[in-house]
Amino acid sequence: MGLSIDGLTVLARALAAAAQRSTLGGALADVANAARVVARADLVVVRIPVEARLEAVAVAGPPALAAELEGTHLPAGELPQATLTSLADAPGAVRHAASRAAADALVLVPIRANGTAASLELYRVGQDFSEAERLGAELAAHHAALVLRAFAAGDGDAVEFPRPSVLELVGEALAAAFDETDTASEISRIAANLVGARIGLLWEQEYGWLLLAGTYGLDAGSEIGAARELAAEAFEEGIPVRSVTTEHLPSGCGVATVLALGEPPVGVLQLLFAPDEEPDEAQLACLTTFGVRAAHALRSTARTRALELDLERERAVLGVVGQATSELSLAHTLETAVGRVAELLDVERVAVYLRTEEDALVPAAGRGLSGPHATVAERLLEVALSARGRATVDTEDVASDERLRVVHDAASESGIEAALAAALLVRDDVIGLLAVYPPRGRGPAENDAPLVARLAGQLAVAVQNAQLHERTAELSRQREAALASERDSSRRMRALYEISRSFAQSLSLEATLEALARTVVEVLDVDAALIRMPDARREQLDPRALHVKDVSLDAPVRAVLWRPMAFGTSSVQRLFREGTPVRLRRRLANELLDPFLEKGWTGAMVPVATPAEVIASLAIFSFRPGSPISGATVDAALAIAGQAALAIDNARLYQQQKEFADTMQRSLLPRARPAAAGLDVGEVYESSARVDVGGDIYDFVALDDGRLAVVLGDVTGHGVEATADMAMAKFVFRSLAREHPEPGDFLAAANDVIVDEIATGKFITMAYLAIDGARGEVACASAGHPPPRLLLADGTVRGLESGGLALGIEQGQRYPELRVDLPERATIVVYTDGVIEARRQRELYGIERLDGLLRGHRELPPQMLAEAVAADARSFADGELSDDLAVLVIRRA
Repeated sequence: MGLSIDGLTVLARALAAAAQRSTLGGALADVANAARVVARADLVVVRIPVEARLEAVAVAGPPALAAELEGTHLPAGELPQATLTSLADAPGAVRHAASRAAADALVLVPIRANGTAASLELYRVGQDFSEAERLGAELAAHHAALVLRAFAAGDGDAVEFPRPSVLELVGEALAAAFDETDTASEISRIAANLVGARIGLLWEQEYGWLLLAGTYGLDAGSEIGAARELAAEAFEEGIPVRSVTTEHLPSGCGVATVLALGEPPVGVLQLLFAPDEEPDEAQLACLTTFGVRAAHALRSTARTRALELDLERERAVLGVVGQATSELSLAHTLETAVGRVAELLDVERVAVYLRTEEDALVPAAGRGLSGPHATVAERLLEVALSARGRATVDTEDVASDERLRVVHDAASESGIEAALAAALLVRDDVIGLLAVYPPRGRGPAENDAPLVARLAGQLAVAVQNAQLHERTAELSRQREAALASERDSSRRMRALYEISRSFAQSLSLEATLEALARTVVEVLDVDAALIRMPDARREQLDPRALHVKDVSLDAPVRAVLWRPMAFGTSSVQRLFREGTPVRLRRRLANELLDPFLEKGWTGAMVPVATPAEVIASLAIFSFRPGSPISGATVDAALAIAGQAALAIDNARLYQQQKEFADTMQRSLLPRARPAAAGLDVGEVYESSARVDVGGDIYDFVALDDGRLAVVLGDVTGHGVEATADMAMAKFVFRSLAREHPEPGDFLAAANDVIVDEIATGKFITMAYLAIDGARGEVACASAGHPPPRLLLADGTVRGLESGGLALGIEQGQRYPELRVDLPERATIVVYTDGVIEARRQRELYGIERLDGLLRGHRELPPQMLAEAVAADARSFADGELSDDLAVLVIRRA
């Protein structure tokens, strides 16, 4: 892809702007800025020949980075012959620029103009330059070549770029002094570029030592001992500027030019040259002028640092106050203050002393101190309070200070050599002392004493506030403890009420047990709860419900705890006979639990008991060695278990009755599916949540002519009467089906019998089908029953509609028959109203939803299809069926 019109426009405008420039640098800057836009570069550098090097004269990029890279040079012999895009193969100066710009991508285009060489370098962070962007860079390089030719037209073939003036470089030095970058290194760089030095070093004095403050061009690990000696000599003598030829300089340099900065000197500027590159008189003169401005820049930087230090110290004072306000602990506040003072003043020994009610001064917080230093602090406080206008004292040598003669021995024993201290005053009350103990001879700096005084004043207020706060906090803690106890008691009472209410509303034993285990874990803050109940023979306690607080631990905990316990063990016998809790210990638990009890798990079993008997055990566990099961937790678990016992007992009785009802119901249903030629049969019956026996009945009879008679009925009512009516309906079907094999004739005969037998107000709905698997035909009649569904192999579903009055209402009824073909793979689905009347709030399951399910699952075998219908109806009703349901599926093979 080529350059866009916008890109070409930018380059054209840059060339037009360059044509109006009076200086080469300005013209090349126009080209560099255009290249940056067109190629979407982060940094662009243009280098042109200056003496034997290519020097950066135009840099388009962030101002700080541009200032750093301007004047850097590239040996002319390292310029590649063709465009280069690999950083790994680039010259060292180019890699250095990429490192400073944190760039990952490069385009370096060599420029040839009138026999001279120059370069255009583009850098970018992130992805490589595209083909179009590289094309834009090369076009910008051609523009730069035109600029070079234009400026060289009047001066022969060579193009030389004049060096920056001294005033320009002095301006850069002044800017560097107030920049966020390292001023010393900036001065070194600017000076080295001013006179073409290989290396620039700037030395400053600190604590009586001449330290290297900034460098330019110095390789890491270079030996600078000889350079340090020359710098120290110049600093001591205050030499304005001189050049010295010497050996042992770094990077093969043989000439060192040293310049003392300022009067008196604030530092030494040192420039190192190759043995044959000694600066001339004009360059030395430039350096002298530059040194004046550089000294001013260093002093400005020093003043800025001092201001920053003062600001930091003021922030420290405010920080200590803020800490005292936010922290609830006086000790923590004082320790924080001591640490901050030691850090700010760069001392190892600091202490805060407080006065007691007996008027003694005692250490409250400190570091680096031992021995009788409190005795020294007492005397320092006396001296501080005797001073007029201020309550501070400072001494550079405790041993020679006559004011402290009485504590010389104590100071010596404590290792105290010098001191700076301030009284802690609140109004006119003396509450303590802040003391700093620096080494002997190191007097306080100009701002140290005011800082300590201000800090002492703020600390005094903070200490008084913190003491008052601690007294208030103690009263608050006592009140909160009482309230917490009341809240805990209220929370448990509410939990017990909710448990009792939810248990009373539940009819499922398993749901009741799960609710108890979950509630115990949540209310008592234990890690697991396990409920066991005796088996039918009372030979063992079987696990019935387990709840683990941490879901991720459920599987491993279940593997350890979900195990039966022998009913005859002493602990179980004591629990069930005496109804008292049992602590779980080794060998009282199972072999998998024992190792965990050794590692710090704790547990207990409490009885779940009605007034008549213990019906279950509740085990609670803590997996945290630091938070074992307490006696209070066991008592609370016992109370919860007592609340739950009646509901569990009721749920247990309900389950027994439900199981009996289901057994009765299923005894009236076929024991096995029929085997009919050419037909596959599936059947499902599900009881509702009611305890009573339901009224759904179905059966199969093989007719003499080879057809399969299928009947599905629904008796009104529930319970014993419904059971009797179901038995009657089954008897009627079995006795009349072979005598009256046709559906209409059978229902008419059955109705006449049932009218005489069934109680007034009762009736039976029934669907009767005679299915011929060999001929592929089905005959159907219905007595008030939902119409069976005919499901074809292509997914078509239609109802087998044949109306008639329900059985048992009126004598002499006639029931019309419907006869239809039953193609191969076609399916008949017969069902009770428990399917289509499954309810979700006010919505019924309905015929349309049934047909949709049959259509979508028509490939399932008959048994699986019947199960799918029952499952979908149950799911629609949120798992709670309000009526029994039966589903029969007959498919022609």
